[in-house]
Amino acid sequence: MIKSYISSDFDTIASWVTDEDLLLQFAGTDFSFPLTRKQLEDYQISHPDRCFYIGYLIDQVPFAFGEIIPQEGGTPRLARILIGEPSRRSQGLGRHFIGLLLEEIRLHYHSSTVDLYVWEKNDAAIKCYESVGFILCPERAMTMLHKDRSYHIHKMTYTAGFSV
Repeated sequence: MIKSYISSDFDTIASWVTDEDLLLQFAGTDFSFPLTRKQLEDYQISHPDRCFYIGYLIDQVPFAFGEIIPQEGGTPRLARILIGEPSRRSQGLGRHFIGLLLEEIRLHYHSSTVDLYVWEKNDAAIKCYESVGFILCPERAMTMLHKDRSYHIHKMTYTAGFSV
């Protein structure tokens, strides 16, 4: 199940973001390490149309964080996907969480597609997204610069299973 993020979820999220590289990989350059409650609050104030979600296991243990971003043209975008505890990664929970986010989009948005952006070297994430039905666009969508280093970012798109 997923629930909307609330400020009391912050300590859980912060415990998952253990270093600067992980924060950069899952959140881009919008946040700096260490992640603070104020950074998330300021982001939410600046982007009130964007929604953060927490994924929960059957036993109510939080396991994932993600964001749905409405875009111009009506196509929502998934962002900031993180399976929290490293021990929970590579167990199919990412695929499950993406499915929950796609269901949330199906319920609340009138779109036939969903987009996301992924760092081209994040092979585990690309494999997860492809297993759900996202298709990798071959052309590079953008290059992110951080601390004099370039990160090539690709766009992925999902269309199956949606009706307008």
